[in-house]
Amino acid sequence: MPEKEDKQKPKGLKLNPSLWELLARMQEIELEDFEMSVSDLEIWLQPGAVVTPMTTMPKAIAPVKGKPTAILDADFIPPVETYPGKIVEVKLGATKVEGGTRGRSFIVGGETSPAFYTFERPVVHPPVITLDVFDMEVPLAKAVKMHVKEVMGDPAAWAKLAVEKFGADMVTIHLISIDPLVKDASPKDAVKTVERVAQAVDVPLVIGGCGDPTKDTAVFAEIAETFAGERFLMSSITRDMDVEKCAKFIKKNGHVALSFTPMDLNLARELNRRLYDFMPKEDIVMDLTTAALGYGLDYAFTNMTWRLNG
Repeated sequence: MPEKEDKQKPKGLKLNPSLWELLARMQEIELEDFEMSVSDLEIWLQPGAVVTPMTTMPKAIAPVKGKPTAILDADFIPPVETYPGKIVEVKLGATKVEGGTRGRSFIVGGETSPAFYTFERPVVHPPVITLDVFDMEVPLAKAVKMHVKEVMGDPAAWAKLAVEKFGADMVTIHLISIDPLVKDASPKDAVKTVERVAQAVDVPLVIGGCGDPTKDTAVFAEIAETFAGERFLMSSITRDMDVEKCAKFIKKNGHVALSFTPMDLNLARELNRRLYDFMPKEDIVMDLTTAALGYGLDYAFTNMTWRLNG
């Protein structure tokens, strides 16, 4: 007759009788260096409720009665920094006493802290505003065109309007007509246009090219020689132009070069180094460009700050 099965022992699990006795007495046993070989194993876990003692429950926060009547007072101390560099001062325009014909001249630069950081250093020279004038009719936004439509096509009258009505400190004359893909006007024609504008207003001028490196070089050279000593700002000298040639005729005739690069510090350094071989820093204005999209204004500000730190 087969032995009666031990109902206390799980089927298929064979343990030493002494282990069973320990389990019966202690109800719990801890094994070390234990190994178990099984073919099929099922583990049943009985769900249990977790009871949180009342002492650990978060206390309800009493609602705030009424609305705040004042802002908390706190002292703000701006982070004042000291920078090793200084923006070079550049003079734009020359009066009769200075060898030109302008009614006044401006000095830009000289800052020893970022723009508008008046809590660090006072403003050395206030910003100078120049308004755009075109030597031919160009498409303009309605909001702009409505103010200048009567003078479009007449750069001299346009410049006069910019100074007398809108209070421009300077005027930028964009010589669009010299573009080989537009009218391909000659350097002599460009000189005549600049002469009309210079006679209409006595503010310093910015001479803007068309963007063609070869044509701009030829036109800038003609204007620089014709208006020697006026300290016009030649806009712009770029990396793809004959930098040496441009630097030499700008310096020789007493003008200022606008060093223009995309928003890239390495490109700005490269162009400046090439210009430094032929003209002093006091005859160079950097245009590192700005961008409200893409790179972002923070990167544009970083470019400007770089000039103070290096």
